[in-house]
Order: sequence, then C-alpha cells, then structure tokens
Amino acid sequence: MALAALLLAACASQAVGAESQRVDCVVEPAQKLKIGSATLGILKSVPVNRGAMVQAGDIIAQLDSSVEEANVALSRAQAETTAGIEAQRSRVELYRRRLERQSQLSKGIVTQEKIDQVEADYEIGKRDLQTEVLKHDLAAIELRRTEAQLELRMIRSPIRGIVTERLMSAGEFVRQDSAIFTLVQLDPLYVEAYLPVSRWKDVAPGQTASVELDRPIGGTYEAKLTVVDQVFDAASGTFGVRLELPNTDFKLPGGQRCKLSFPADRSAPVATAMP
Repeated sequence: MALAALLLAACASQAVGAESQRVDCVVEPAQKLKIGSATLGILKSVPVNRGAMVQAGDIIAQLDSSVEEANVALSRAQAETTAGIEAQRSRVELYRRRLERQSQLSKGIVTQEKIDQVEADYEIGKRDLQTEVLKHDLAAIELRRTEAQLELRMIRSPIRGIVTERLMSAGEFVRQDSAIFTLVQLDPLYVEAYLPVSRWKDVAPGQTASVELDRPIGGTYEAKLTVVDQVFDAASGTFGVRLELPNTDFKLPGGQRCKLSFPADRSAPVATAMP
C-alpha cells in the first residue's frame, strides 16, 4: 500500500510538471507587408481584391505604361537591326580587296601616296566596323534598361500569401509612399510565446513542440522552434521564443490564441516499481 501511494504521488507530480509545460501563445502570419510602387504613376489596373490568394511574382497591379512600352519597342528595333554592321563590313571588304590589288601592281604604276591612301581607308573602315558593333551592343543595353523601366510599372507580389486589404483602385495616382495592398504570409505561421527564464537552458532551436489552437479552429499541431531570444525581460522574468508552424494549404488562419507545450525532459528521473 505504501508503494502504491508512492507511485501515485510520483505520477501526480509528473502530471503537474507536464501541465506546467503548457504556456499561452499566439499564432501570427510570418509576414505582413504593405505593398507599394517604386515609381510614380496612375493605376491602370488592379486585378486582385481582398481575400485573393497570390503567388510570389504575380502581377497584382499595373501603372499606366504607354510611354515605357513605346520606349521598349523603339529600343528593341534598334537592338535587333544589324544593317549598320553589315554595311560597314562590306566597306571593309571592299577596302581590303582594293589594297590587295594596289599591292600587286608594279610600284612604277601606282604611287606610294595612292597605296598609303588605300591602307588608310582600310584601317579607318575596320575602326568604323568596331564602332558599329559597339553601337549594337549599346542598343542591347538600352533595351534592357527600357525593359527594366517597364517592369517597374508592374507591381508584383513578393510572397505567396493572401490579400487582406486593397487600399487603392484603378485611376488613382500612386506616390512612392502610397500603400496599394496589405499582404500576409500564412505559410509558415509564426507561433510566439514567452517562457520563464528558468527554462532558458531547456530549449534550443530545432526542437519541436505541440501547439493546441483555441476554438473554434481547435486541433493540435507540431511546430519547430526557430528563435530563442538572447535577452530576458527583467520585469516579467521571461524570454521570447518563436516556432514555425507549416500551413501549406492555408487552412489555419493567423491571429489566434493557442497553448504551447514542449516534450517532457527525457533526462528527468522516472519512478519505477521496486521488486
């Protein structure tokens, strides 16, 4: 009877210890972003609305870009033409043949001055050809510049997430400090909690813990510890931790309360029955 009472007391103590591992926590989006524009302009289109799911790189708004599109078309035409290079290459070939003919003729027939003139034309022609090639390369660079300017008129989502606010509509003027959307990243979710400083040595990044969501969502999920604060809050005697909770299907909303519990310390002594 005494042994049974001892075991019951030990189990009760362990149950209390396990219960004390549970702490309050909050589930939050990994990111909450205000999306604006890098340049000024009139909003031409806003194809997404509140509640829309977007992928990283999706165009979620577009500024008027008629001037930029015209510049790209002009730059592309200049970059794609090789007429100047081909014409100058033909001139160089003509000068080369002329120089060969002059060199084969008797020196008594062709003056040295004439030969010097043909040689000069040939050398100048080669340099002009190099200039045309350089112009073509610069035209390609200019095309990339105008394409980059056009891309600035396209406002893309930097994350895979949900649109929670649409703050502007087509036709409005966008400044560089204007916010057009609010986006949140829900995969992963961040679980934020505060633990007593007495447990600071018991936790480390990489550990897993159980997250029990409050109603109406409910359910228990596994999260991975990623951040352990290195500065304590002296007033409360706590330190912050952050865990990542996978949410690939976006079924779990952010902004809800939860309970966090870490696995029991395996190094703790366990009561066993004596034979």
